[in-house]
Amino acid sequence: MKLFRPILLIAALMAIVSSAHAQLTVDLTIKRSLFIAHEPIIATVTITNLSGRDVTLADTPEMQWFGFQVTGAGERIYPPRNPNYGLEPLEVKAGGQMRRTVNLNELYEVGEYGIYRVRANIYLADLKKFYSSRPKVIEITDGRLIWSQVVGVPDGMPGGGTQRKFSLLAHPQGQYNVLYVRVEDRENGAVYCTQELGRLIDGQPPQPEFDQANQLYVLQLIGQRDYILTKITQNGELAGVTRYSAPKSRPYFRRLADGQLQIVGARRETTVAQGTGEPPAKLSARPKGMPAN
Repeated sequence: MKLFRPILLIAALMAIVSSAHAQLTVDLTIKRSLFIAHEPIIATVTITNLSGRDVTLADTPEMQWFGFQVTGAGERIYPPRNPNYGLEPLEVKAGGQMRRTVNLNELYEVGEYGIYRVRANIYLADLKKFYSSRPKVIEITDGRLIWSQVVGVPDGMPGGGTQRKFSLLAHPQGQYNVLYVRVEDRENGAVYCTQELGRLIDGQPPQPEFDQANQLYVLQLIGQRDYILTKITQNGELAGVTRYSAPKSRPYFRRLADGQLQIVGARRETTVAQGTGEPPAKLSARPKGMPAN
């Protein structure tokens, strides 16, 4: 035991000296620490070249130049989903800075509830050294279920003949709750998306409704007399977000004889890209089949 403690101290001092003379600095940014299960976890890695010369970051047969160390309870290590993934080489000029933004959920199995420590690792093959960021701590929880419905996917559409479970969930972010939509395959449990829709105002539950193709529309209040309408396909894609104003009363859906939906009591303002998601969704011009009354 007496020998073990000095060894640990020497190792710690060596790590500090190595960091102080680092030729690359690596910073990791994750905007939030609390996430709902299966939502995108957007991590930005910033690499600064302080070596005094141009360097090229490239994979070798033994090492990948870009990666993360993800650990959970009990120092459990979470390997990448694809251990053989690779990136194109990246040249960083002397004094230059480069950024990479990735969705950790696509790269690592971080869908279980719990606390994770995430560290970005950059390998410089010329020196055979790893340069690491300071760790970030994130927590994965699940939201409070507000509503759910199972529907079939019509024949002729992607996934036709299968079933989808749509759910709306509330999840805390700071002092308020945020509304999420989740789309799952009813048979195999695959999660197509867990997507943030915007702030959830207390006492004003969202209004979900399906069109004739069983695509989900969600109408929610986002401010005084302001609403947004979000369209979600059976495969979890956000197909449009439209802003409405309702100065007199709360708007609602009306189903027409041909199965299309109509919003009653509101005026369509603009089609918008919602700024709450990470990253912002790509939106169509306007959800089809949604005339304003």
